[in-house]
Amino acid sequence: MKKIAILSLLVLTSIVMSGQVNIKKCITTRLVKQELISNPDYAKGRANAITENIAWIKANNSEKTTINIPVVIHIIHKNTHSNIGIGTNISNDQIEDALKILNEDYSKTNPEYLNPPRNTFLNYWGNPDMKFCLATSDPSGNPTNGIIRTSTTIADWDADDSFEANAMKRTVNGGMDAWDPSKYLNIWVCNLSNSSGGGITLGYAYLPGLQSWNAWKDGLVIDFQYFGTIGGASSSSDGRTATHEIGHYLGLMHTFCEDADAQGNLICCDNDNNSWGGYVDDTPATKDIYFGNVTANTNNNTCNDLSYSNIFTNDVLDMDENFMSYASTAWMFTDDQINVINATLNGYRSSLKNSTVNMNCDGSVGTGLNNYQLENLNIYPNPTLGKLNIVSADKINTLSITNIIGKELLFTKDFLANTIDLSSYESGVYFINISTDKGTHIEKIIFTK
Repeated sequence: MKKIAILSLLVLTSIVMSGQVNIKKCITTRLVKQELISNPDYAKGRANAITENIAWIKANNSEKTTINIPVVIHIIHKNTHSNIGIGTNISNDQIEDALKILNEDYSKTNPEYLNPPRNTFLNYWGNPDMKFCLATSDPSGNPTNGIIRTSTTIADWDADDSFEANAMKRTVNGGMDAWDPSKYLNIWVCNLSNSSGGGITLGYAYLPGLQSWNAWKDGLVIDFQYFGTIGGASSSSDGRTATHEIGHYLGLMHTFCEDADAQGNLICCDNDNNSWGGYVDDTPATKDIYFGNVTANTNNNTCNDLSYSNIFTNDVLDMDENFMSYASTAWMFTDDQINVINATLNGYRSSLKNSTVNMNCDGSVGTGLNNYQLENLNIYPNPTLGKLNIVSADKINTLSITNIIGKELLFTKDFLANTIDLSSYESGVYFINISTDKGTHIEKIIFTK
């Protein structure tokens, strides 16, 4: 099977476009390339996923009902950001905003639908008809709101480092283990950094094909500043990083060419119209990456589409408004891209589509485990004169204590003791934050000397 050539990171970092380059915006291509080299089983998994997709599409199958996907969002926050809504510990409102945008984009109800900035590809704009819903039951069947908050001493995760790019997905590395990836879409929201070259990483996800022994990598990673558009989100965030990365997670490739000639010069190609891309032939061939806004006056045409096998009968403009491009404004998936998405959900990710997980699809976070007493967890006496007993049937992954203004006074991992002595603290109100594999519990403690 012919595999699509992938332009190396070193070549890409030498490109200068419009004076501002962010070739690392999404590092999916780099991670997939590394995994294919280091993990032969992933190459087999990719090949199997592609074969299944092609067979499903060639059979002229189609999805006739809305697909609901259960989601668990792992907020991996700095231990100094114990209060929800502070820094990396993003607010529930920001999470709800991110989910709203995601669900609009995957149901063709986004704001651009009635009046897109340009109508060049209006006839190719399809509706994935999908809904992403917060899980309301965890892998053990316990209630949850689908938001797991994990405190860590790690300030940021280096997306340029092959280990750190996945480290937030492991409790042992200071992050949080994935919930069963065959039943849940795992999204890790954390602080991403880049140690080499230019650009910043907003997010990434693996293309389908990870096998059982390394399925813990499966899911999305998104920088906390690019998950949603309010609260702690960057002013430059359009909230659509999750839209783009879920596209990869469901089998879509970038719409722009990622090939180069022998000298490292960028060339034209139809990046997703091949076996690895799922034969998406209603996105034009595109050379290079466009990062700007898409307006009625945007007229990039970098390749002659008559030179490629596609559905176009004349040379058309680049489809910069596609969610799988790097444009700063995007608003559409095509019908063929949706065919690939549906094929993935009826093939490699069919267990996710048919997941038996209980879900909340109304778009609200609710109180859930933020105020939910974890099963078999008992903290007493409260108020306390100093000695605080902590009894938990589940292993405590992290425990922290903050004062009323959010300053962290204590943080420990893998807490095994049964008591904490607060006698050295001043009398007042404190908050204890306990994280187990079943979720996070925050309780107000009153200490009087």
